[in-house]
Amino acid sequence: MAAVAGPTSPSEAPSKPGPFLSLRNRDFRWLWISTVAVGFGQWGQQIALGILVYNLTGSAVQLGGVTTASGVVSLSVTPFFGLLADRYSRRTIMVVSSSLGALQAGILAVLVLSDVVVVWHAYVFAVLTALTQAANQPARQAYVNDVSTPETLANAISLNSIAQNVSRIAGPPLAGYLAVLNVGAAFLFVAGIRGVATLATMLMGRRPHERTAGNRNPFKQILDGFAYLLSEPRLRLLLAINAVPALMVYPYMSMMPIFAEEVFHEPTAYGWLVAMIAVGSVVGLFALAWLGDIPRKTQIMLGCFLVYLVLVLLFTRTDLLWLALGTLIVAGLFHGVALALNNTVFQSEIRPDMRGRGMAAWQIGFGLMPLGGLPMGVLVDRVGIQDGVAIPMLACLAVFAMIVVFGRSLTRGA
Repeated sequence: MAAVAGPTSPSEAPSKPGPFLSLRNRDFRWLWISTVAVGFGQWGQQIALGILVYNLTGSAVQLGGVTTASGVVSLSVTPFFGLLADRYSRRTIMVVSSSLGALQAGILAVLVLSDVVVVWHAYVFAVLTALTQAANQPARQAYVNDVSTPETLANAISLNSIAQNVSRIAGPPLAGYLAVLNVGAAFLFVAGIRGVATLATMLMGRRPHERTAGNRNPFKQILDGFAYLLSEPRLRLLLAINAVPALMVYPYMSMMPIFAEEVFHEPTAYGWLVAMIAVGSVVGLFALAWLGDIPRKTQIMLGCFLVYLVLVLLFTRTDLLWLALGTLIVAGLFHGVALALNNTVFQSEIRPDMRGRGMAAWQIGFGLMPLGGLPMGVLVDRVGIQDGVAIPMLACLAVFAMIVVFGRSLTRGA
């Protein structure tokens, strides 16, 4: 873990609260910019890859299969990268992973533009993307704490989440438009924007790094991290709340090309459908950044997750594009607040020496999303896109209802 926390100099210490409190810290500003660029690259790659696979195969099962392949790899390697974030410079990890991500996107662009790309290439590059993201995200999430104080952590997490959602607002429509015109151009865009992320990360100051994990057997250290997380009831529930929607709900994002084609009959709507969740998230996160350290975080978080699930379920029931877009905006507002509060409580309560491994475990929750893609794809092929997405939503609602009823160790807390 980095030995230095808080503002980089006394002159940058915040004088009063506000929604942009953490941006007064130089390193956080560059982190914020690089997070925006990383988000553009992530969503651009996901959308371009989805359109590429659908153009090549026309199959929901293949769409789910590509995301499942990346998910298996992400789940396998993320714990090791979390351990690296406890052992080595998080800035260096982010620089290397961002530059490798740019390289693989550039190679894929060449394959597409040369008209030699085939379906198995999509699987290979989905796996390569999973590797670079698995390295980048635990270090990036833990670094937010490194440049924060306990008083500014909630604001920093909200602003960092806004950065991720800003890229989702502009990135999907842009990538979707480019991919419809020329899929290769979309991958060139991904390579370029990941280069920007690398440069912004390099401009962050070098922070003294204290190894918190030592050099013992890495498998033993990873198991120690999981044992610690599972032994703490609140941390265990926070991880479950993060993971269950990723497995059962979020895979609907990979099905958006089918919603655009078959439900709304507008292929270019794909990017806009993905972006609307982010529009709502930014509104909710800006309010959360302004409010700062609010009380009763866990109760508000659970309530927001439940409202989000109900709204996404309603999205699956409409065939009017304007109503679907509006529903997703409101759903995104509640989802953004819920996810940021989950992250804030988790980072506030985890042991400092376990932060890298803890954020890797938190990130694994999102790694479950591709694993849910294949079952959802099979359901979509069997019962249609709207019912195939709605069934897992109902199951997730049932799980959250059980957490509300039985998760007293969480609901009694702040």
